[in-house]
Amino acid sequence: MNDTYSEKLIKDVNENDKKVAISGVIISKEENSVVIDDGSSKIAIFFDQMNVPDAKYVRVFGRVIPYQEGLQVQADIIQDLSNINYELYKKMIGMMKERAL
Repeated sequence: MNDTYSEKLIKDVNENDKKVAISGVIISKEENSVVIDDGSSKIAIFFDQMNVPDAKYVRVFGRVIPYQEGLQVQADIIQDLSNINYELYKKMIGMMKERAL
């Protein structure tokens, strides 16, 4: 059984994905959910009894859940990336994706 999270752009997340790691900017926040945008798309993130960082930029490790209007993610971990150089991080992810091809 594969317990690793696949690093994905939101636009590339699909119903066949089990566990994903996605990074993005929090664009809205509710009591048990946030919506993040990574520049490619947006996705709803749901969580139970979790402290969401006040950071604007986060990485979410979670499970993909299909629902009527598309996909959402049930968060296992929400990581604060506010101290990360966003442009350098995007470049590194791009290089990792190229290497995987």
